[in-house]
Amino acid sequence: MCTSRCGVVATVEGGVLTQVNADSEHPNGCVCVKGTAAPEIVYSPDRFGYPMVRTRPKGDPNPGWVRVTWDQALNLAALRLNDIKVNHGAEAVVFSRATTAGSAAIDFDGWLQRLANAFGSPNLLTSNHICTWNRRVGSKYTYGTGMPTPDFDHCRCMLLWGINPNATSPAQAARISRARSRGARLIVIDPRKTTSAEKADCWLRVKPGTDGVLAMAMIHVLLEENLYDHDFVRHWTNGPFLARMDNQQLLIGHDLQRSGNPNSFVIWDERSNGPATFHNRLGCNQNNTVPALSGTFTVEASEGAAIPCQPALDALKLLAARYAPELSEAITTVPAQDLRRAVRIFAGEKPSCYCTWVGLEQDRNAMHTNRAICCFYSLTGQFDSRGSNVLFDTPPANTITGRELLPADQTRLRLGMKEHPLGPQSDPGIVQAAEVYEAILSGRPYPVRGMVLFGSDPLLGHGDPLRGRAALEALDFYIHIDMIANPSAQFADLLLPAATCWEREALMPSFDIAEDTVGWVQLRPAVIPPLYESRPDMDIIFALAQRLDLGEQFFNGDVDAALNYQLAPSGLTVQQLREHPIGIRVPTQSHYRKYAEADPLTGRPRGFDTPTGKIELYSTTFAEAAYPPLPEFQISPDNSEATLDYPLTLTFFRVVQFCDDQHRNIPRLRRSVPEPFLEIHPDTAKAQEIADGEWISLATASGKVKLKSKFNNSLHPGVVTTVYGWWQACQKLKREGYNPFAGEGANTNLLVPNSDVDPISASVAHRGQRCRVTKL
Repeated sequence: MCTSRCGVVATVEGGVLTQVNADSEHPNGCVCVKGTAAPEIVYSPDRFGYPMVRTRPKGDPNPGWVRVTWDQALNLAALRLNDIKVNHGAEAVVFSRATTAGSAAIDFDGWLQRLANAFGSPNLLTSNHICTWNRRVGSKYTYGTGMPTPDFDHCRCMLLWGINPNATSPAQAARISRARSRGARLIVIDPRKTTSAEKADCWLRVKPGTDGVLAMAMIHVLLEENLYDHDFVRHWTNGPFLARMDNQQLLIGHDLQRSGNPNSFVIWDERSNGPATFHNRLGCNQNNTVPALSGTFTVEASEGAAIPCQPALDALKLLAARYAPELSEAITTVPAQDLRRAVRIFAGEKPSCYCTWVGLEQDRNAMHTNRAICCFYSLTGQFDSRGSNVLFDTPPANTITGRELLPADQTRLRLGMKEHPLGPQSDPGIVQAAEVYEAILSGRPYPVRGMVLFGSDPLLGHGDPLRGRAALEALDFYIHIDMIANPSAQFADLLLPAATCWEREALMPSFDIAEDTVGWVQLRPAVIPPLYESRPDMDIIFALAQRLDLGEQFFNGDVDAALNYQLAPSGLTVQQLREHPIGIRVPTQSHYRKYAEADPLTGRPRGFDTPTGKIELYSTTFAEAAYPPLPEFQISPDNSEATLDYPLTLTFFRVVQFCDDQHRNIPRLRRSVPEPFLEIHPDTAKAQEIADGEWISLATASGKVKLKSKFNNSLHPGVVTTVYGWWQACQKLKREGYNPFAGEGANTNLLVPNSDVDPISASVAHRGQRCRVTKL
């Protein structure tokens, strides 16, 4: 059902799913209240069970749905999609899926990407840019890879930043709890006093939107107090490489000699008191060098000019000094002594690991915030070490996304590629809602005419829902595949009923939670047959591929053959996994500090998959693209006009009862959280004569919503926070639904403009918006 991928036992009596419990024999066995509510979810009266086609105009409040057969639906889908492709190009069709964090879309994500690529569309719309992209992909601009898995099972200290596993990942929460029981320290950075923060040794209550400043302050403490790992920084980061002070580039061998290698970099050797060059595959041009980590040096260029330089680490140190805890406290609201204590714990209680998530992703500075945190962690010298953050080996598998099926000319047409060349558009190849809305409504850079959407709800999950509604209304043809007709589905031309994850088989090639789960492979069985005429998403994808004349790329519709292809490198087969429904362990060997292992071709250490072969404190990729190579942050002053009009800062959090905008129709879950609410400090509320539990208006410059006040003494008085995703009614409890497009409703994404984006990663600032609260 979500990113936790809990191993469970489902009880079926008389063909009916009756209960779900944690599976004690599964390496990822656990469950939360959402899992135990599975029977109510499966048998919800709100599900639609049959293919349906619209018969009335999209502006009509009554879509006039008419039931059709699956053959009729699939023929119509293929006819209309191919028509758009012929007349407007394959890029005019956008494919989309729900988040893999808050749904079971991981079951079919790779195959949907394959469908889009085989069809010829470069446009896959997801919420990745506001969910996990910076940590999972963007970290490669520092490490050469995504954020390694935190090894909670062997650590002595844990840093949770912008993540509350108790609400989002029972599997992680259980491991963190066990680590605490054996004495591991816990640091939590969050604007809200979460259940994790309540148990922490150190809680840093950061102001939303200032996490990057906080990270730079933490870097300053490491460097100022000499808490960083000198040997690691000197040998495994590009901190010693000389950065030119006359531009944003690292000094290269070609700068020193016209015949110099343009792919080599320059250090200042303390032994010879002069420059030496380094190549990530050839090594240093001098033996026994001692690279300087600080100082200012003048290097003679090939044309005779003198180039002032300093080691990249020194440039980072000078920059971080601007954010010293005593200076940045007024920005972050984190007391300097608390910040220094947290850094000392993390650097002193090794091995220590860190984990970040969506709290850092929904920020206008998300990419540089990620860079700053990666730099902080790198300076501690623990990368890929046992008990820290580890690149665990996983069972081998064939790639199924089919990126090779998409022609290069089509790839270049991906929406937003020119605006965000280093963002999600290039890796893994996804687009942002704002770009899709613009293409639909204005035809720029080209018109988008069709959409195929699996289980997503962009009007509740993304900013600017009113513009999104206009865009969905304007589409020539829109297919929505789901269990429940959510607000976005109301504008579809064709509805196709999807089975729940309890009604379909699905392959999990690895559980990326911990060392003892990464080697676990499972073909999850369906516990009951699909209800009504619903079908598994995989079956729908393969059927669509057949109708679109793409059967050859989809194993001629044979799902088992496709899964066997995916599994082939592991040596497992679908039949073997069906015989062992709990899963099979593939032997994997955990080994650490893999960057230091010898490359079999060169005999030199493997290093890191970056342009310099090192962890890049100084990003050469950013410098080449004219982005700041070191993390930089622009924070609006508290006396700005926007601050005066909107004096509070808004952020969001998650509750364990709901996945995003789902499950509010489920009685067992809705009882605990019956109404949309806004947490507010009592002093802030009293200044507005607002009582606890009173209906209030929450507004930003973009819109307003109606929520119920809920006092929270632990919040900073200048911060308010809420849970997004309200629209569903709960029939059994007689709880009403909420208009997702009106100020009297509770769709908090009405408050968020999609134009407030990170220039690199296209992350939207859902958190950190300026707001005001008024009594109704």
